[in-house]
Amino acid sequence: MKKLNNKGFSLVELIIVIAIMAVLAGALAPALITYIEKSRISTDKQTADTIRSAIQAALADDTIYDATIKDAAISGTYTPGTGLDLKDVSDKACANQVNDNVKPANVKIKSKKAWNETAFQVRITTDGDVRVFLTYKKANATKYGATENACSDTMKVESGSSTTPTT
Repeated sequence: MKKLNNKGFSLVELIIVIAIMAVLAGALAPALITYIEKSRISTDKQTADTIRSAIQAALADDTIYDATIKDAAISGTYTPGTGLDLKDVSDKACANQVNDNVKPANVKIKSKKAWNETAFQVRITTDGDVRVFLTYKKANATKYGATENACSDTMKVESGSSTTPTT
């Protein structure tokens, strides 16, 4: 029987390969984490746009519009799991229609690092203009590419105690 002289890899070769893999993982991990967080932020923006569209659709009904918007702007929140809650509005027709269209149980705020709130902020002006937004944490605003002028119209950067959305 012929004896093969194949001894495999040496310990030094294995250590070199493991070291190269560790360097590559160390270099790629921060970029991967940033991309994952940016995708979560993008998902949150799409969710805000979905909620805004549902509110606009509900306000297209004249009876709901008249019952919801009296003479002043309205604010409220859309809380995942609970749904739309408009302050100072006793008629719940708008909230009920929005919650039927955008199921609160299915809504989640994906990024916990970027936002100050645990609920989407809602503002409706007297002319029916709807804004749905979350507020960036200042420390994370530039890290994830958000600036006051570059945010979507549904998002804003934290600016002191103001919670008015940017346009």
